[in-house]
Parts: sequence; structure tokens; C-alpha cells
Amino acid sequence: MSNTVSKLMRATLPLAIVIAAGCQDSTGPRSSELDTQAALADYAAMDAVLESSIWESFRMTAEGMESTALGGAQAGAGFYTSGAPLISDDNRGKTFVWDADADRWVADPELTDAPENGVRFILYEPMGAEPDPTKPIGHADLIDLGDTAEGIALRLIVVDGDLTVVDYTTTLAGAEGNGRVTVDGFVQNTRDKLDFEIDVRGQNTGSIERGDITFTMGIADREFSVSGDVHGQKQDGSEHGTVDLTVRHGAASFRVDVESENDQLSGFIDLNDAPFAVVSGTDGHPVFKTSSGGEITGAHALVLWRVFDVTEDVFDLFEDLIEPIAGLVIIAVIL
Repeated sequence: MSNTVSKLMRATLPLAIVIAAGCQDSTGPRSSELDTQAALADYAAMDAVLESSIWESFRMTAEGMESTALGGAQAGAGFYTSGAPLISDDNRGKTFVWDADADRWVADPELTDAPENGVRFILYEPMGAEPDPTKPIGHADLIDLGDTAEGIALRLIVVDGDLTVVDYTTTLAGAEGNGRVTVDGFVQNTRDKLDFEIDVRGQNTGSIERGDITFTMGIADREFSVSGDVHGQKQDGSEHGTVDLTVRHGAASFRVDVESENDQLSGFIDLNDAPFAVVSGTDGHPVFKTSSGGEITGAHALVLWRVFDVTEDVFDLFEDLIEPIAGLVIIAVIL
């Protein structure tokens, strides 16, 4: 079910981003209930976590991790042979460094601190589109946790000096047109810690392609969180999508409930259980108004932009986190 989650769900979520961008002045509905500056500061903190140099280095390295480390992963009946090592015996316990001359990752026998049931990759500052082997800044450990009750599992840990920047576990299960991938852990910088739990399920039954994602993400110390359920379905050329989203900024809580049916949008956004905005129109030309038909403007429009954009950030984060094992995810019939 190629691209069901990515295409159907991404088509549903950005539907109000464009319309929010056109608003300009500083008025908005129920303005006394929303501290717009505090809300925008929450998003700035999240952006800073996901824009650190070590995170960018991990993203650059992630694609090469699978082809280098998972040479021994085996696909069995529909998905996976129970007990087969995901990380090949030849690679376990090895540390890989970037060889610029060879344009690939190579094992360094002089580095011996890799986990016994995994591999280590030295992370470097970017130099254009490739790592700069003269500027190491940390390391990433990919650890094979073996079979679990939820499926097969791997853990990835990224360390920068004394700080564990990333730590999460990925589980995968799938067979006969059904698949599931979960990622659970955190990304942080020296100031803020972004916790996440993302559960993606895919199904391909006959002529129906279906994707569902449930997630929570947030920075607890800031009382900032986003949680939601997104559904996408495609059948005989017809696409249907729904978004049910809750975003909290301290005492302020947004509820987003939007549906796309054959290119026609309908839905609402509440603030603290009271009407804030309604959505109508089409995927290509959405209409975003207050419940009384007025405009959403100024800082309130910027916050609404980020309310939708943060869900897109969830998808971007999920894609980055599964990149080190993207081939296994494809086998699991998720993307």
C-alpha cells in the first residue's frame, strides 16, 4: 500500500494552513483565553529541538545506517523470520566512520565501544550534503532488541558529549496486507525535551488502502502537548480523510475536527470548548472563518498556522525516525 499514510494523511492536514497565512491584523475570537506569545514560544522551543546540529547530523547519517548495518535482516513469511538477527552478525559490535574518499561508511577496528547487540555510527558536522570526517560531534547507536510481544524492535540512541540527544524504540509488525510501526521516545537539546509516541497502521484489503496514525507529542515543562488521530482511506480513486486533534498551551486547549470527502472540506476548531473557527471549501481552496463568518487575523492566525503545522511536524518527525530502518518499514507495508 505504497504511500497511503504519507499521501492521504498529508493531503488532509494542511488544509487550513494556506488560509491562515492570509490574515494580517491583531484581532481574533476569544482573544482573552489565548496567550498567543506563549503559544508561539512553545513552537519556537520545539523548532529549536528539531533544528540542532546533532539532529541534523543524525538525519544525514540515518539513510546510510540501514544499508550498512542491517545486511543480515531477513524477510520471512510476509514479513520477518522470528529470531533472525536484524543487525548482521558480521556488523554487531562494530563502529562505523565516514570514509570521504570511498564515499561510504566503513568499520573502524580501532573503535571498540559499540553495543554488543548493535552498531555505532560516528556523527559529524555536515559539509554540504555529506558528513565532514574531520569534525566528529557525537555518535548514534542502533541496537537490536529482537522479538517482542508487539513485533520486532530496535532502539536508537544519539549522544552529544554527555547529553543523550535522542533515545527511542521502534517496533514493527506486519503480514498479509496489514502493518504497524510505533516509535516511542524523546529528542532534546540543552533546554527542552520533546517526548513523542507515534503509532502508524496500514492496511491494503482488496481495492481499499487505509492508513491510521495516533500520536502524542509535547514538552512537559512548558505544558505544551499535541495529540491526535488521523485517518486516510482511498478506494476506487476516491479519497477520504479525517483529523481529530487536541493542542494544549498551558490553560488554552484547541480542538480540531476536520473531514475531507471527495475534495469537500467541513470541520471546526474550538478553543477551550467554545467555537473558534469553522473550515469549509475544497482541498485546493479552503475557507477559514470564525463561527460568525468573520476573519481570523494577526497572532491568532499565526497560532492556528502552527496548530496545523505541528501535525505536519509529527509526520516529518516520524519519517526521520524510521529512516534508519526504512526498508523494514516498507516490508511491513506501512509506507
